[in-house]
Amino acid sequence: MDDDLQSAQVAELAEELAQLRALTTRLRAENARLLRLLELTPKQAAPPGPVQTGFFEAHPGPVDRRSAPEVKVDFFAALFAARTDIYATRWENARTGQAGRLPAVRGGWRRGVRHEDRDYLPLSKDVLRTHLPGDVHVGLYPLLDGDLCWWLAADFDGPMAMLDSLAYLKAARAWSVPAALEVSRSGVGAHVWVFFTAPTPAETEFVKVGETSGC
Repeated sequence: MDDDLQSAQVAELAEELAQLRALTTRLRAENARLLRLLELTPKQAAPPGPVQTGFFEAHPGPVDRRSAPEVKVDFFAALFAARTDIYATRWENARTGQAGRLPAVRGGWRRGVRHEDRDYLPLSKDVLRTHLPGDVHVGLYPLLDGDLCWWLAADFDGPMAMLDSLAYLKAARAWSVPAALEVSRSGVGAHVWVFFTAPTPAETEFVKVGETSGC
């Protein structure tokens, strides 16, 4: 009796397995049909990566000039938490004097290459280690999944940059919004940084900062 029951269960499982295999074959065929219909490459159709939250969920602690290099990298990564699946590098045209930033791509950025065919390099602590001493000038992408961010940067350019940035900083402090002023790389512009203690909706903070500055 037990042997008959066991044989029946094995047969039932074998039938279920055959049905699942047939279903898998049909789903793969349907997936291929949809890829052709939507003209998507396998890379475009791949599932999204993990949620971006930066390197740390909490501040690693204070640092000073005597702190170990690794501690400084951890501090920087926590303070400037950003997407870790991509970062930008600075380019400069010596002939025209123009400069800007482009996403870091394996093999270098080349014109005419489709977005889906580019192999974007991830942001890592090794990358940050080259950035801090100025060996490479890295740009960050602060907008995380869910349109959240850990910080905002207000960029001021032109002949009134310093006065405008000081006015912005004064307004932020009047509203008890902690902010930090930085002279830009060119020496003629300025940035004002606002940092949050937790990932914050970017739209909400954009509106708040705009109200603070009277925009």
